Amino acid sequence: MNLRCVNDIPRNCALNISLDEVFFTKEPFEDIFRFYRWTEPAYTIGYFQKIAEIESQMIGKANGRKRQTENDESKNQMLADNVKIVRRLTGGLAVLHNTDLSYSLIVSDNIWEYIYDQEKTYKIIHENIRKSLEKVNIFCDKTNISSDKKPKYSCVQTLYKDDLLLNGRKIVGSCQRRRGKKILVEGSIHLALSDEQVNIFTQDFFKNLSEELKCNITNNKLTEEEINYGKKLCTEKYSNDKWNKLF
Repeated sequence: MNLRCVNDIPRNCALNISLDEVFFTKEPFEDIFRFYRWTEPAYTIGYFQKIAEIESQMIGKANGRKRQTENDESKNQMLADNVKIVRRLTGGLAVLHNTDLSYSLIVSDNIWEYIYDQEKTYKIIHENIRKSLEKVNIFCDKTNISSDKKPKYSCVQTLYKDDLLLNGRKIVGSCQRRRGKKILVEGSIHLALSDEQVNIFTQDFFKNLSEELKCNITNNKLTEEEINYGKKLCTEKYSNDKWNKLF
């Protein structure tokens, strides 16, 4: 068994999410884990989230109330600048991307036996992230609660079991989508890591994950053909209001 591992370059939000769908629907299918970053601030929202509710809470259209910030960065300016909102294939809640390191796991049951075990999938990925962050001297705690009793519109404001915390703040969460015997997991590590830290972290993560799955890994970059497929889907779907304002 082989797992393709990619430490990708920063791309815009719509293209990053398009590429996840490209690999999720690709034939012949290929098991892949991709880390990626962002060229500009943008929100991704869960597949079933209602755009009107998101806009009212994020952009400030609800009774002139001040927005709640998601972490220690200056989010209010981003909200005032009307950052882009892109709807994901996966569920979950809204995520503001900027300096975070995001990832997607797109695998079949040939390599991932936990396709329909949400908690196990969550736990394995987050535990390996926790261990690999220690390689760059970042030491996290994990939550033990089953779920937040009062979930909010934002992912980083809502806690689930095995989420990772740093100084009491949630820094890692993820969401999932299944299709037959395949799963797409999208998540983010809300830390501003340097290029050196990203390289050390990702290589250790790939090594640890391959050992856990007892599989070989192949480190490479996206091909020009894959990027072009992503750009085409981006134009047809993820850059359009018809998709992003679906609900």
